[in-house]
Amino acid sequence: MKKLLILLTIISLISCKEKHNESIIGIQFKDFREINQLANFKKISDTSFYLSDSEPKYSLLRLNNKEKDLVIYSNIWHDSDGQRIYKVLDTLSFSKFDKNEKVTIGYCEIDIKNKGNENIIALVENIDSTEMFVKRIKQAWVANPLSEKIEPIKDIDKVDCFNEWYVGEETKIDYNLLDEKQ
Repeated sequence: MKKLLILLTIISLISCKEKHNESIIGIQFKDFREINQLANFKKISDTSFYLSDSEPKYSLLRLNNKEKDLVIYSNIWHDSDGQRIYKVLDTLSFSKFDKNEKVTIGYCEIDIKNKGNENIIALVENIDSTEMFVKRIKQAWVANPLSEKIEPIKDIDKVDCFNEWYVGEETKIDYNLLDEKQ
């Protein structure tokens, strides 16, 4: 039993070391394709958010490949030539999920009627593209500008999401539809 415990400890340490070597946290880039670990990913979407400045301070970038979806949370700053530079603060990885699920960034908020947080990442149930709001949020995370980490949201009942894939005819946002969420 003692030998088994030692073996498991060694395997755990090796696994952690391998994971750490693949980490992109702290890497700076202008284009995500500059990062070797992201060479086989393609960009799906991105968004940026502000604190009190007129320039965006943080970015969320959603990428995917055949094996997984990846959300990269970065700090934005500018070099001496005024070029945007991104520094990876944290990542959130999704193994392939059910066909009826999608990841959305920048379309969810806490207290959406009153313009709450826009730095929300959510795993949502796929819905009809004529629905303005997502009815079922399975999990949600916040890109926290204070801790500069991606943190799970425990009470997802407070999170509302616009349907990123909406193609309905209504052009005015009807917040009353949120009351019909199931």
